[in-house]
Amino acid sequence: MNVRRLAMSSVFAALMCLTGMLIHWAPALVPFSILPVFVYLSGLVLGAEYAAMAMLVYLVLGLFGLPVFASAPFGGFGYILKPTFGFLLGYVAAAYVTGRIYREGSLWRGIVGVLCGLVILYLFGLSYLYMILHWVLHQSTSVAGVLTIGFVPLLFLGDLIKAGIAVWVGHEVVRRRQAT
Repeated sequence: MNVRRLAMSSVFAALMCLTGMLIHWAPALVPFSILPVFVYLSGLVLGAEYAAMAMLVYLVLGLFGLPVFASAPFGGFGYILKPTFGFLLGYVAAAYVTGRIYREGSLWRGIVGVLCGLVILYLFGLSYLYMILHWVLHQSTSVAGVLTIGFVPLLFLGDLIKAGIAVWVGHEVVRRRQAT
């Protein structure tokens, strides 16, 4: 076990917690969730296993009741029934996939890794959204309806900008770390 990466994993878990709390304390200051930036950054900087562990720590802290999630009730096991909980599950998978593809490689591997992480995040988030809406809340919904609710308003500019920021910063951090 790499102690340095383990320590950095705890830093990324703490960043996720602080960012989630910042969003619900000052929603006007944060017009969109910046949590995915840290998800992708963790994959690039920490690697697959440690990044997934950092996201899992964030998820477990929230499920045990710490108010670290971005929307009400901000934490606790009841959060599992929120339609957007799948995106939190997707954080773990997206961080892992991003790190697995990048593996401290080139900028192009970083771009591909982050874009694949974005796809994984949406696969988890939208699948869970559909399941909760259809089977728990008993709302008549279709795949097109789920895409309209959870995909179209989010993807276009915001998520691509977040992905670009993550690739640029993450690759630069790794490059500088390798130079020392």
